[in-house]
Order: sequence, then structure tokens, then C-alpha cells
Amino acid sequence: MMIFLLLVIFFSLRISASDAFSLGPLQPPVLVSRRPTEALKLRRRIKFPSAASMTDNEEISPSSMAVAFDSINRCRYACTRFRRHAEPKEKTAQPVAKKGKNKVLLAETTASESDKSVIRQALHCLNIARRAPSGFNSQPYRLLMVSSVQAKEALAKCCHGRNADRVRDSDCTVLFLADREWGRDLTRFGNFLDDGDKGKSMNKWVKRKIQMLVLLFSSGYPLPRFLSAPISFLVRSIIGFIGTITRRRLLVPTLSSAETWSTKNAMLVAMSYMLAATSRGLATCPMEGVWAPGSRRALGIPRRYAIPLIVSTGTPYHTPTADLDEADDIGMVHGAGSDKVTPRYPLRDVVFADVFGSEAMLPS
Repeated sequence: MMIFLLLVIFFSLRISASDAFSLGPLQPPVLVSRRPTEALKLRRRIKFPSAASMTDNEEISPSSMAVAFDSINRCRYACTRFRRHAEPKEKTAQPVAKKGKNKVLLAETTASESDKSVIRQALHCLNIARRAPSGFNSQPYRLLMVSSVQAKEALAKCCHGRNADRVRDSDCTVLFLADREWGRDLTRFGNFLDDGDKGKSMNKWVKRKIQMLVLLFSSGYPLPRFLSAPISFLVRSIIGFIGTITRRRLLVPTLSSAETWSTKNAMLVAMSYMLAATSRGLATCPMEGVWAPGSRRALGIPRRYAIPLIVSTGTPYHTPTADLDEADDIGMVHGAGSDKVTPRYPLRDVVFADVFGSEAMLPS
């Protein structure tokens, strides 16, 4: 019955997607320094007006916005090592390896104290990142910032390799949690739609349609996972079968699993957060080498949330004699040098025009 209702609601609507942004003329690439401090110098040089001083008719010039964004995007890199702000007042030693039968090698594994000013900036960046788009504005994610010594140590024990050191040494680490059971927030989302309509209650049937559409696309049914997973597979199979038997005369969307759908939305927030942090001179390191079940237990995260990505944030560790292009634990260099960027595949191998494989040419 629920599947039939979802299909009826979907096919009764004509969904069209339009671009929400108007694109200006292409701007030439800006060659700037890769160091995070250069982003701060650029902000001071451009002198953006504050929100309080701007009127409704004032806008930042498109050219200034383009220069700023290009600079921030080039300044961002994956920081392989963070500077410890301060050593904790109490250090603990834990066994990390055994030698012989009775000998145990002890090593200090306590995380560092966090810089409160960095925490404040990171929280501001998370607040800005909430403006990232999401499907139907459903926001199927949660953001968990870990900054205390105890929480950082607990998370570090669930990270692989030098990821654990980055969690311990950085000022904070943000866990981006993807909601695999978004349907449990149906009522909350309905109230959110009412509150966002200028204080007026949204039409009941329109609100129900939006809620059912999000439930259809998200596959996040409010059921135990051993039931929601097969139901999600069945719904996706039925919709795919309809498209096949009608020979695509009836256009139907390609649906994703609950985790895939929510992860797509959460990653938009993660990228927005990293760019916001870079604009404030903070270094970030996105990592996926984390043991999710252990992290959930250590930090009290419900099982409905997947952990596709964590991002450590802080001040990069540099010494006068250090190589700024320091490699990580697997030998990769992430482009922290003054005028260096990490390599990317050529534009012609990645960006196509009109037909897949057709080289895209910049307009003359």
C-alpha cells in the first residue's frame, strides 16, 4: 500500500529542475600562494563589506567574488600534520605493543588541548556550511564536532594509521553523519516547512506530497533496517522495471539507497565547510579511514547514521627546516608548498561537452 501511494504521488507530479544560479563570464585562473595565510591576506586586500554595513541594494562585485573563490579553492589542501596547541595537564600511558612475555612498551597517547579560538572559527564555518544545498532542503545529515581531550582520544583509537595522530593533534575533528533513516523526521520536516513559509501553514496536501517525495528519493523509511533495506530495494526495482517496460516513454528517476542518498547531501556540506575553513586560514584534512562501529560506540552516535567522512581542522605544523611538501603515511604529497598544487587529470580527460568523450573547449 505504501509503495502504491508513493508511486501515485510521484507520477501525479511533474518535477522539473532549473539552475538556481546565473553564471557570469568566465574568469581567468588566479595564480596565488598555496599557504593558508595567503587567503587571510586576500580577504584583507579585497575588503569585503560586513553584513551589518551592507544595504539591500549593495552587492559584492562579481570579479572580487571570483578572485576570492579561486584563491580559496587553490589554497585548500589536505594537511598531513597539525600543530599541537598545548599539552594536556594530565597525560596517560597505555600499552601499545608487547615484547617477550612480560614486557610491555608504554606510549603516551593522550590528545592535545584545543585552541578555543580555532573552535570558534570552526563552529562559524559549520554554520556557514549549513547553507549548502540538499535534496528538497531535507538536510539529511548531522555534524558532530569533537574537540575535548577525552573525545579526541576516543575517536583517534578508531582511526587507521596516521589519521589517529591528526585527530589527536588537530584542534577539532568534524564527523559528517549521513542519515540513513530520514523518514523518522517526517513530522519534524513538516513543521520545518510550515515555519519556513513566512509563518503561514503550508497547504496540507502540498506538504504531504513533499514529504512523500523525499521519502521516495531518500529510501529512508522509518522502519528497522532489516525491513527498510528490502523495501527500499523493492521500490527501486519496481520503478526501474516501469521505466524498462515503457521503453523510457515514462521518465522515472534513478533512485539510490538510503546511505548513498544521504551521503551525497552530506558531502556538499563537507566541501562547503573545508572551503570556509580555508578562507579563515585554517588547515583541514578530510579522512575516511575510520572504524564506524567503534566511533558510534565511543561518541554515542545512533546506528541510523553512517560516517562517510571526518575532517580534522587546526593549524598546520611547520618548522623552519621542515619540507612543506611532507608526504603522508602512504607516501602521497598533498600540495602544501608555497606555489604548488597537487596534480589533477587534464581537463580534456575529465570535462566533456554535449556528448561523453567529446572534448570541452573554452569559448574564445
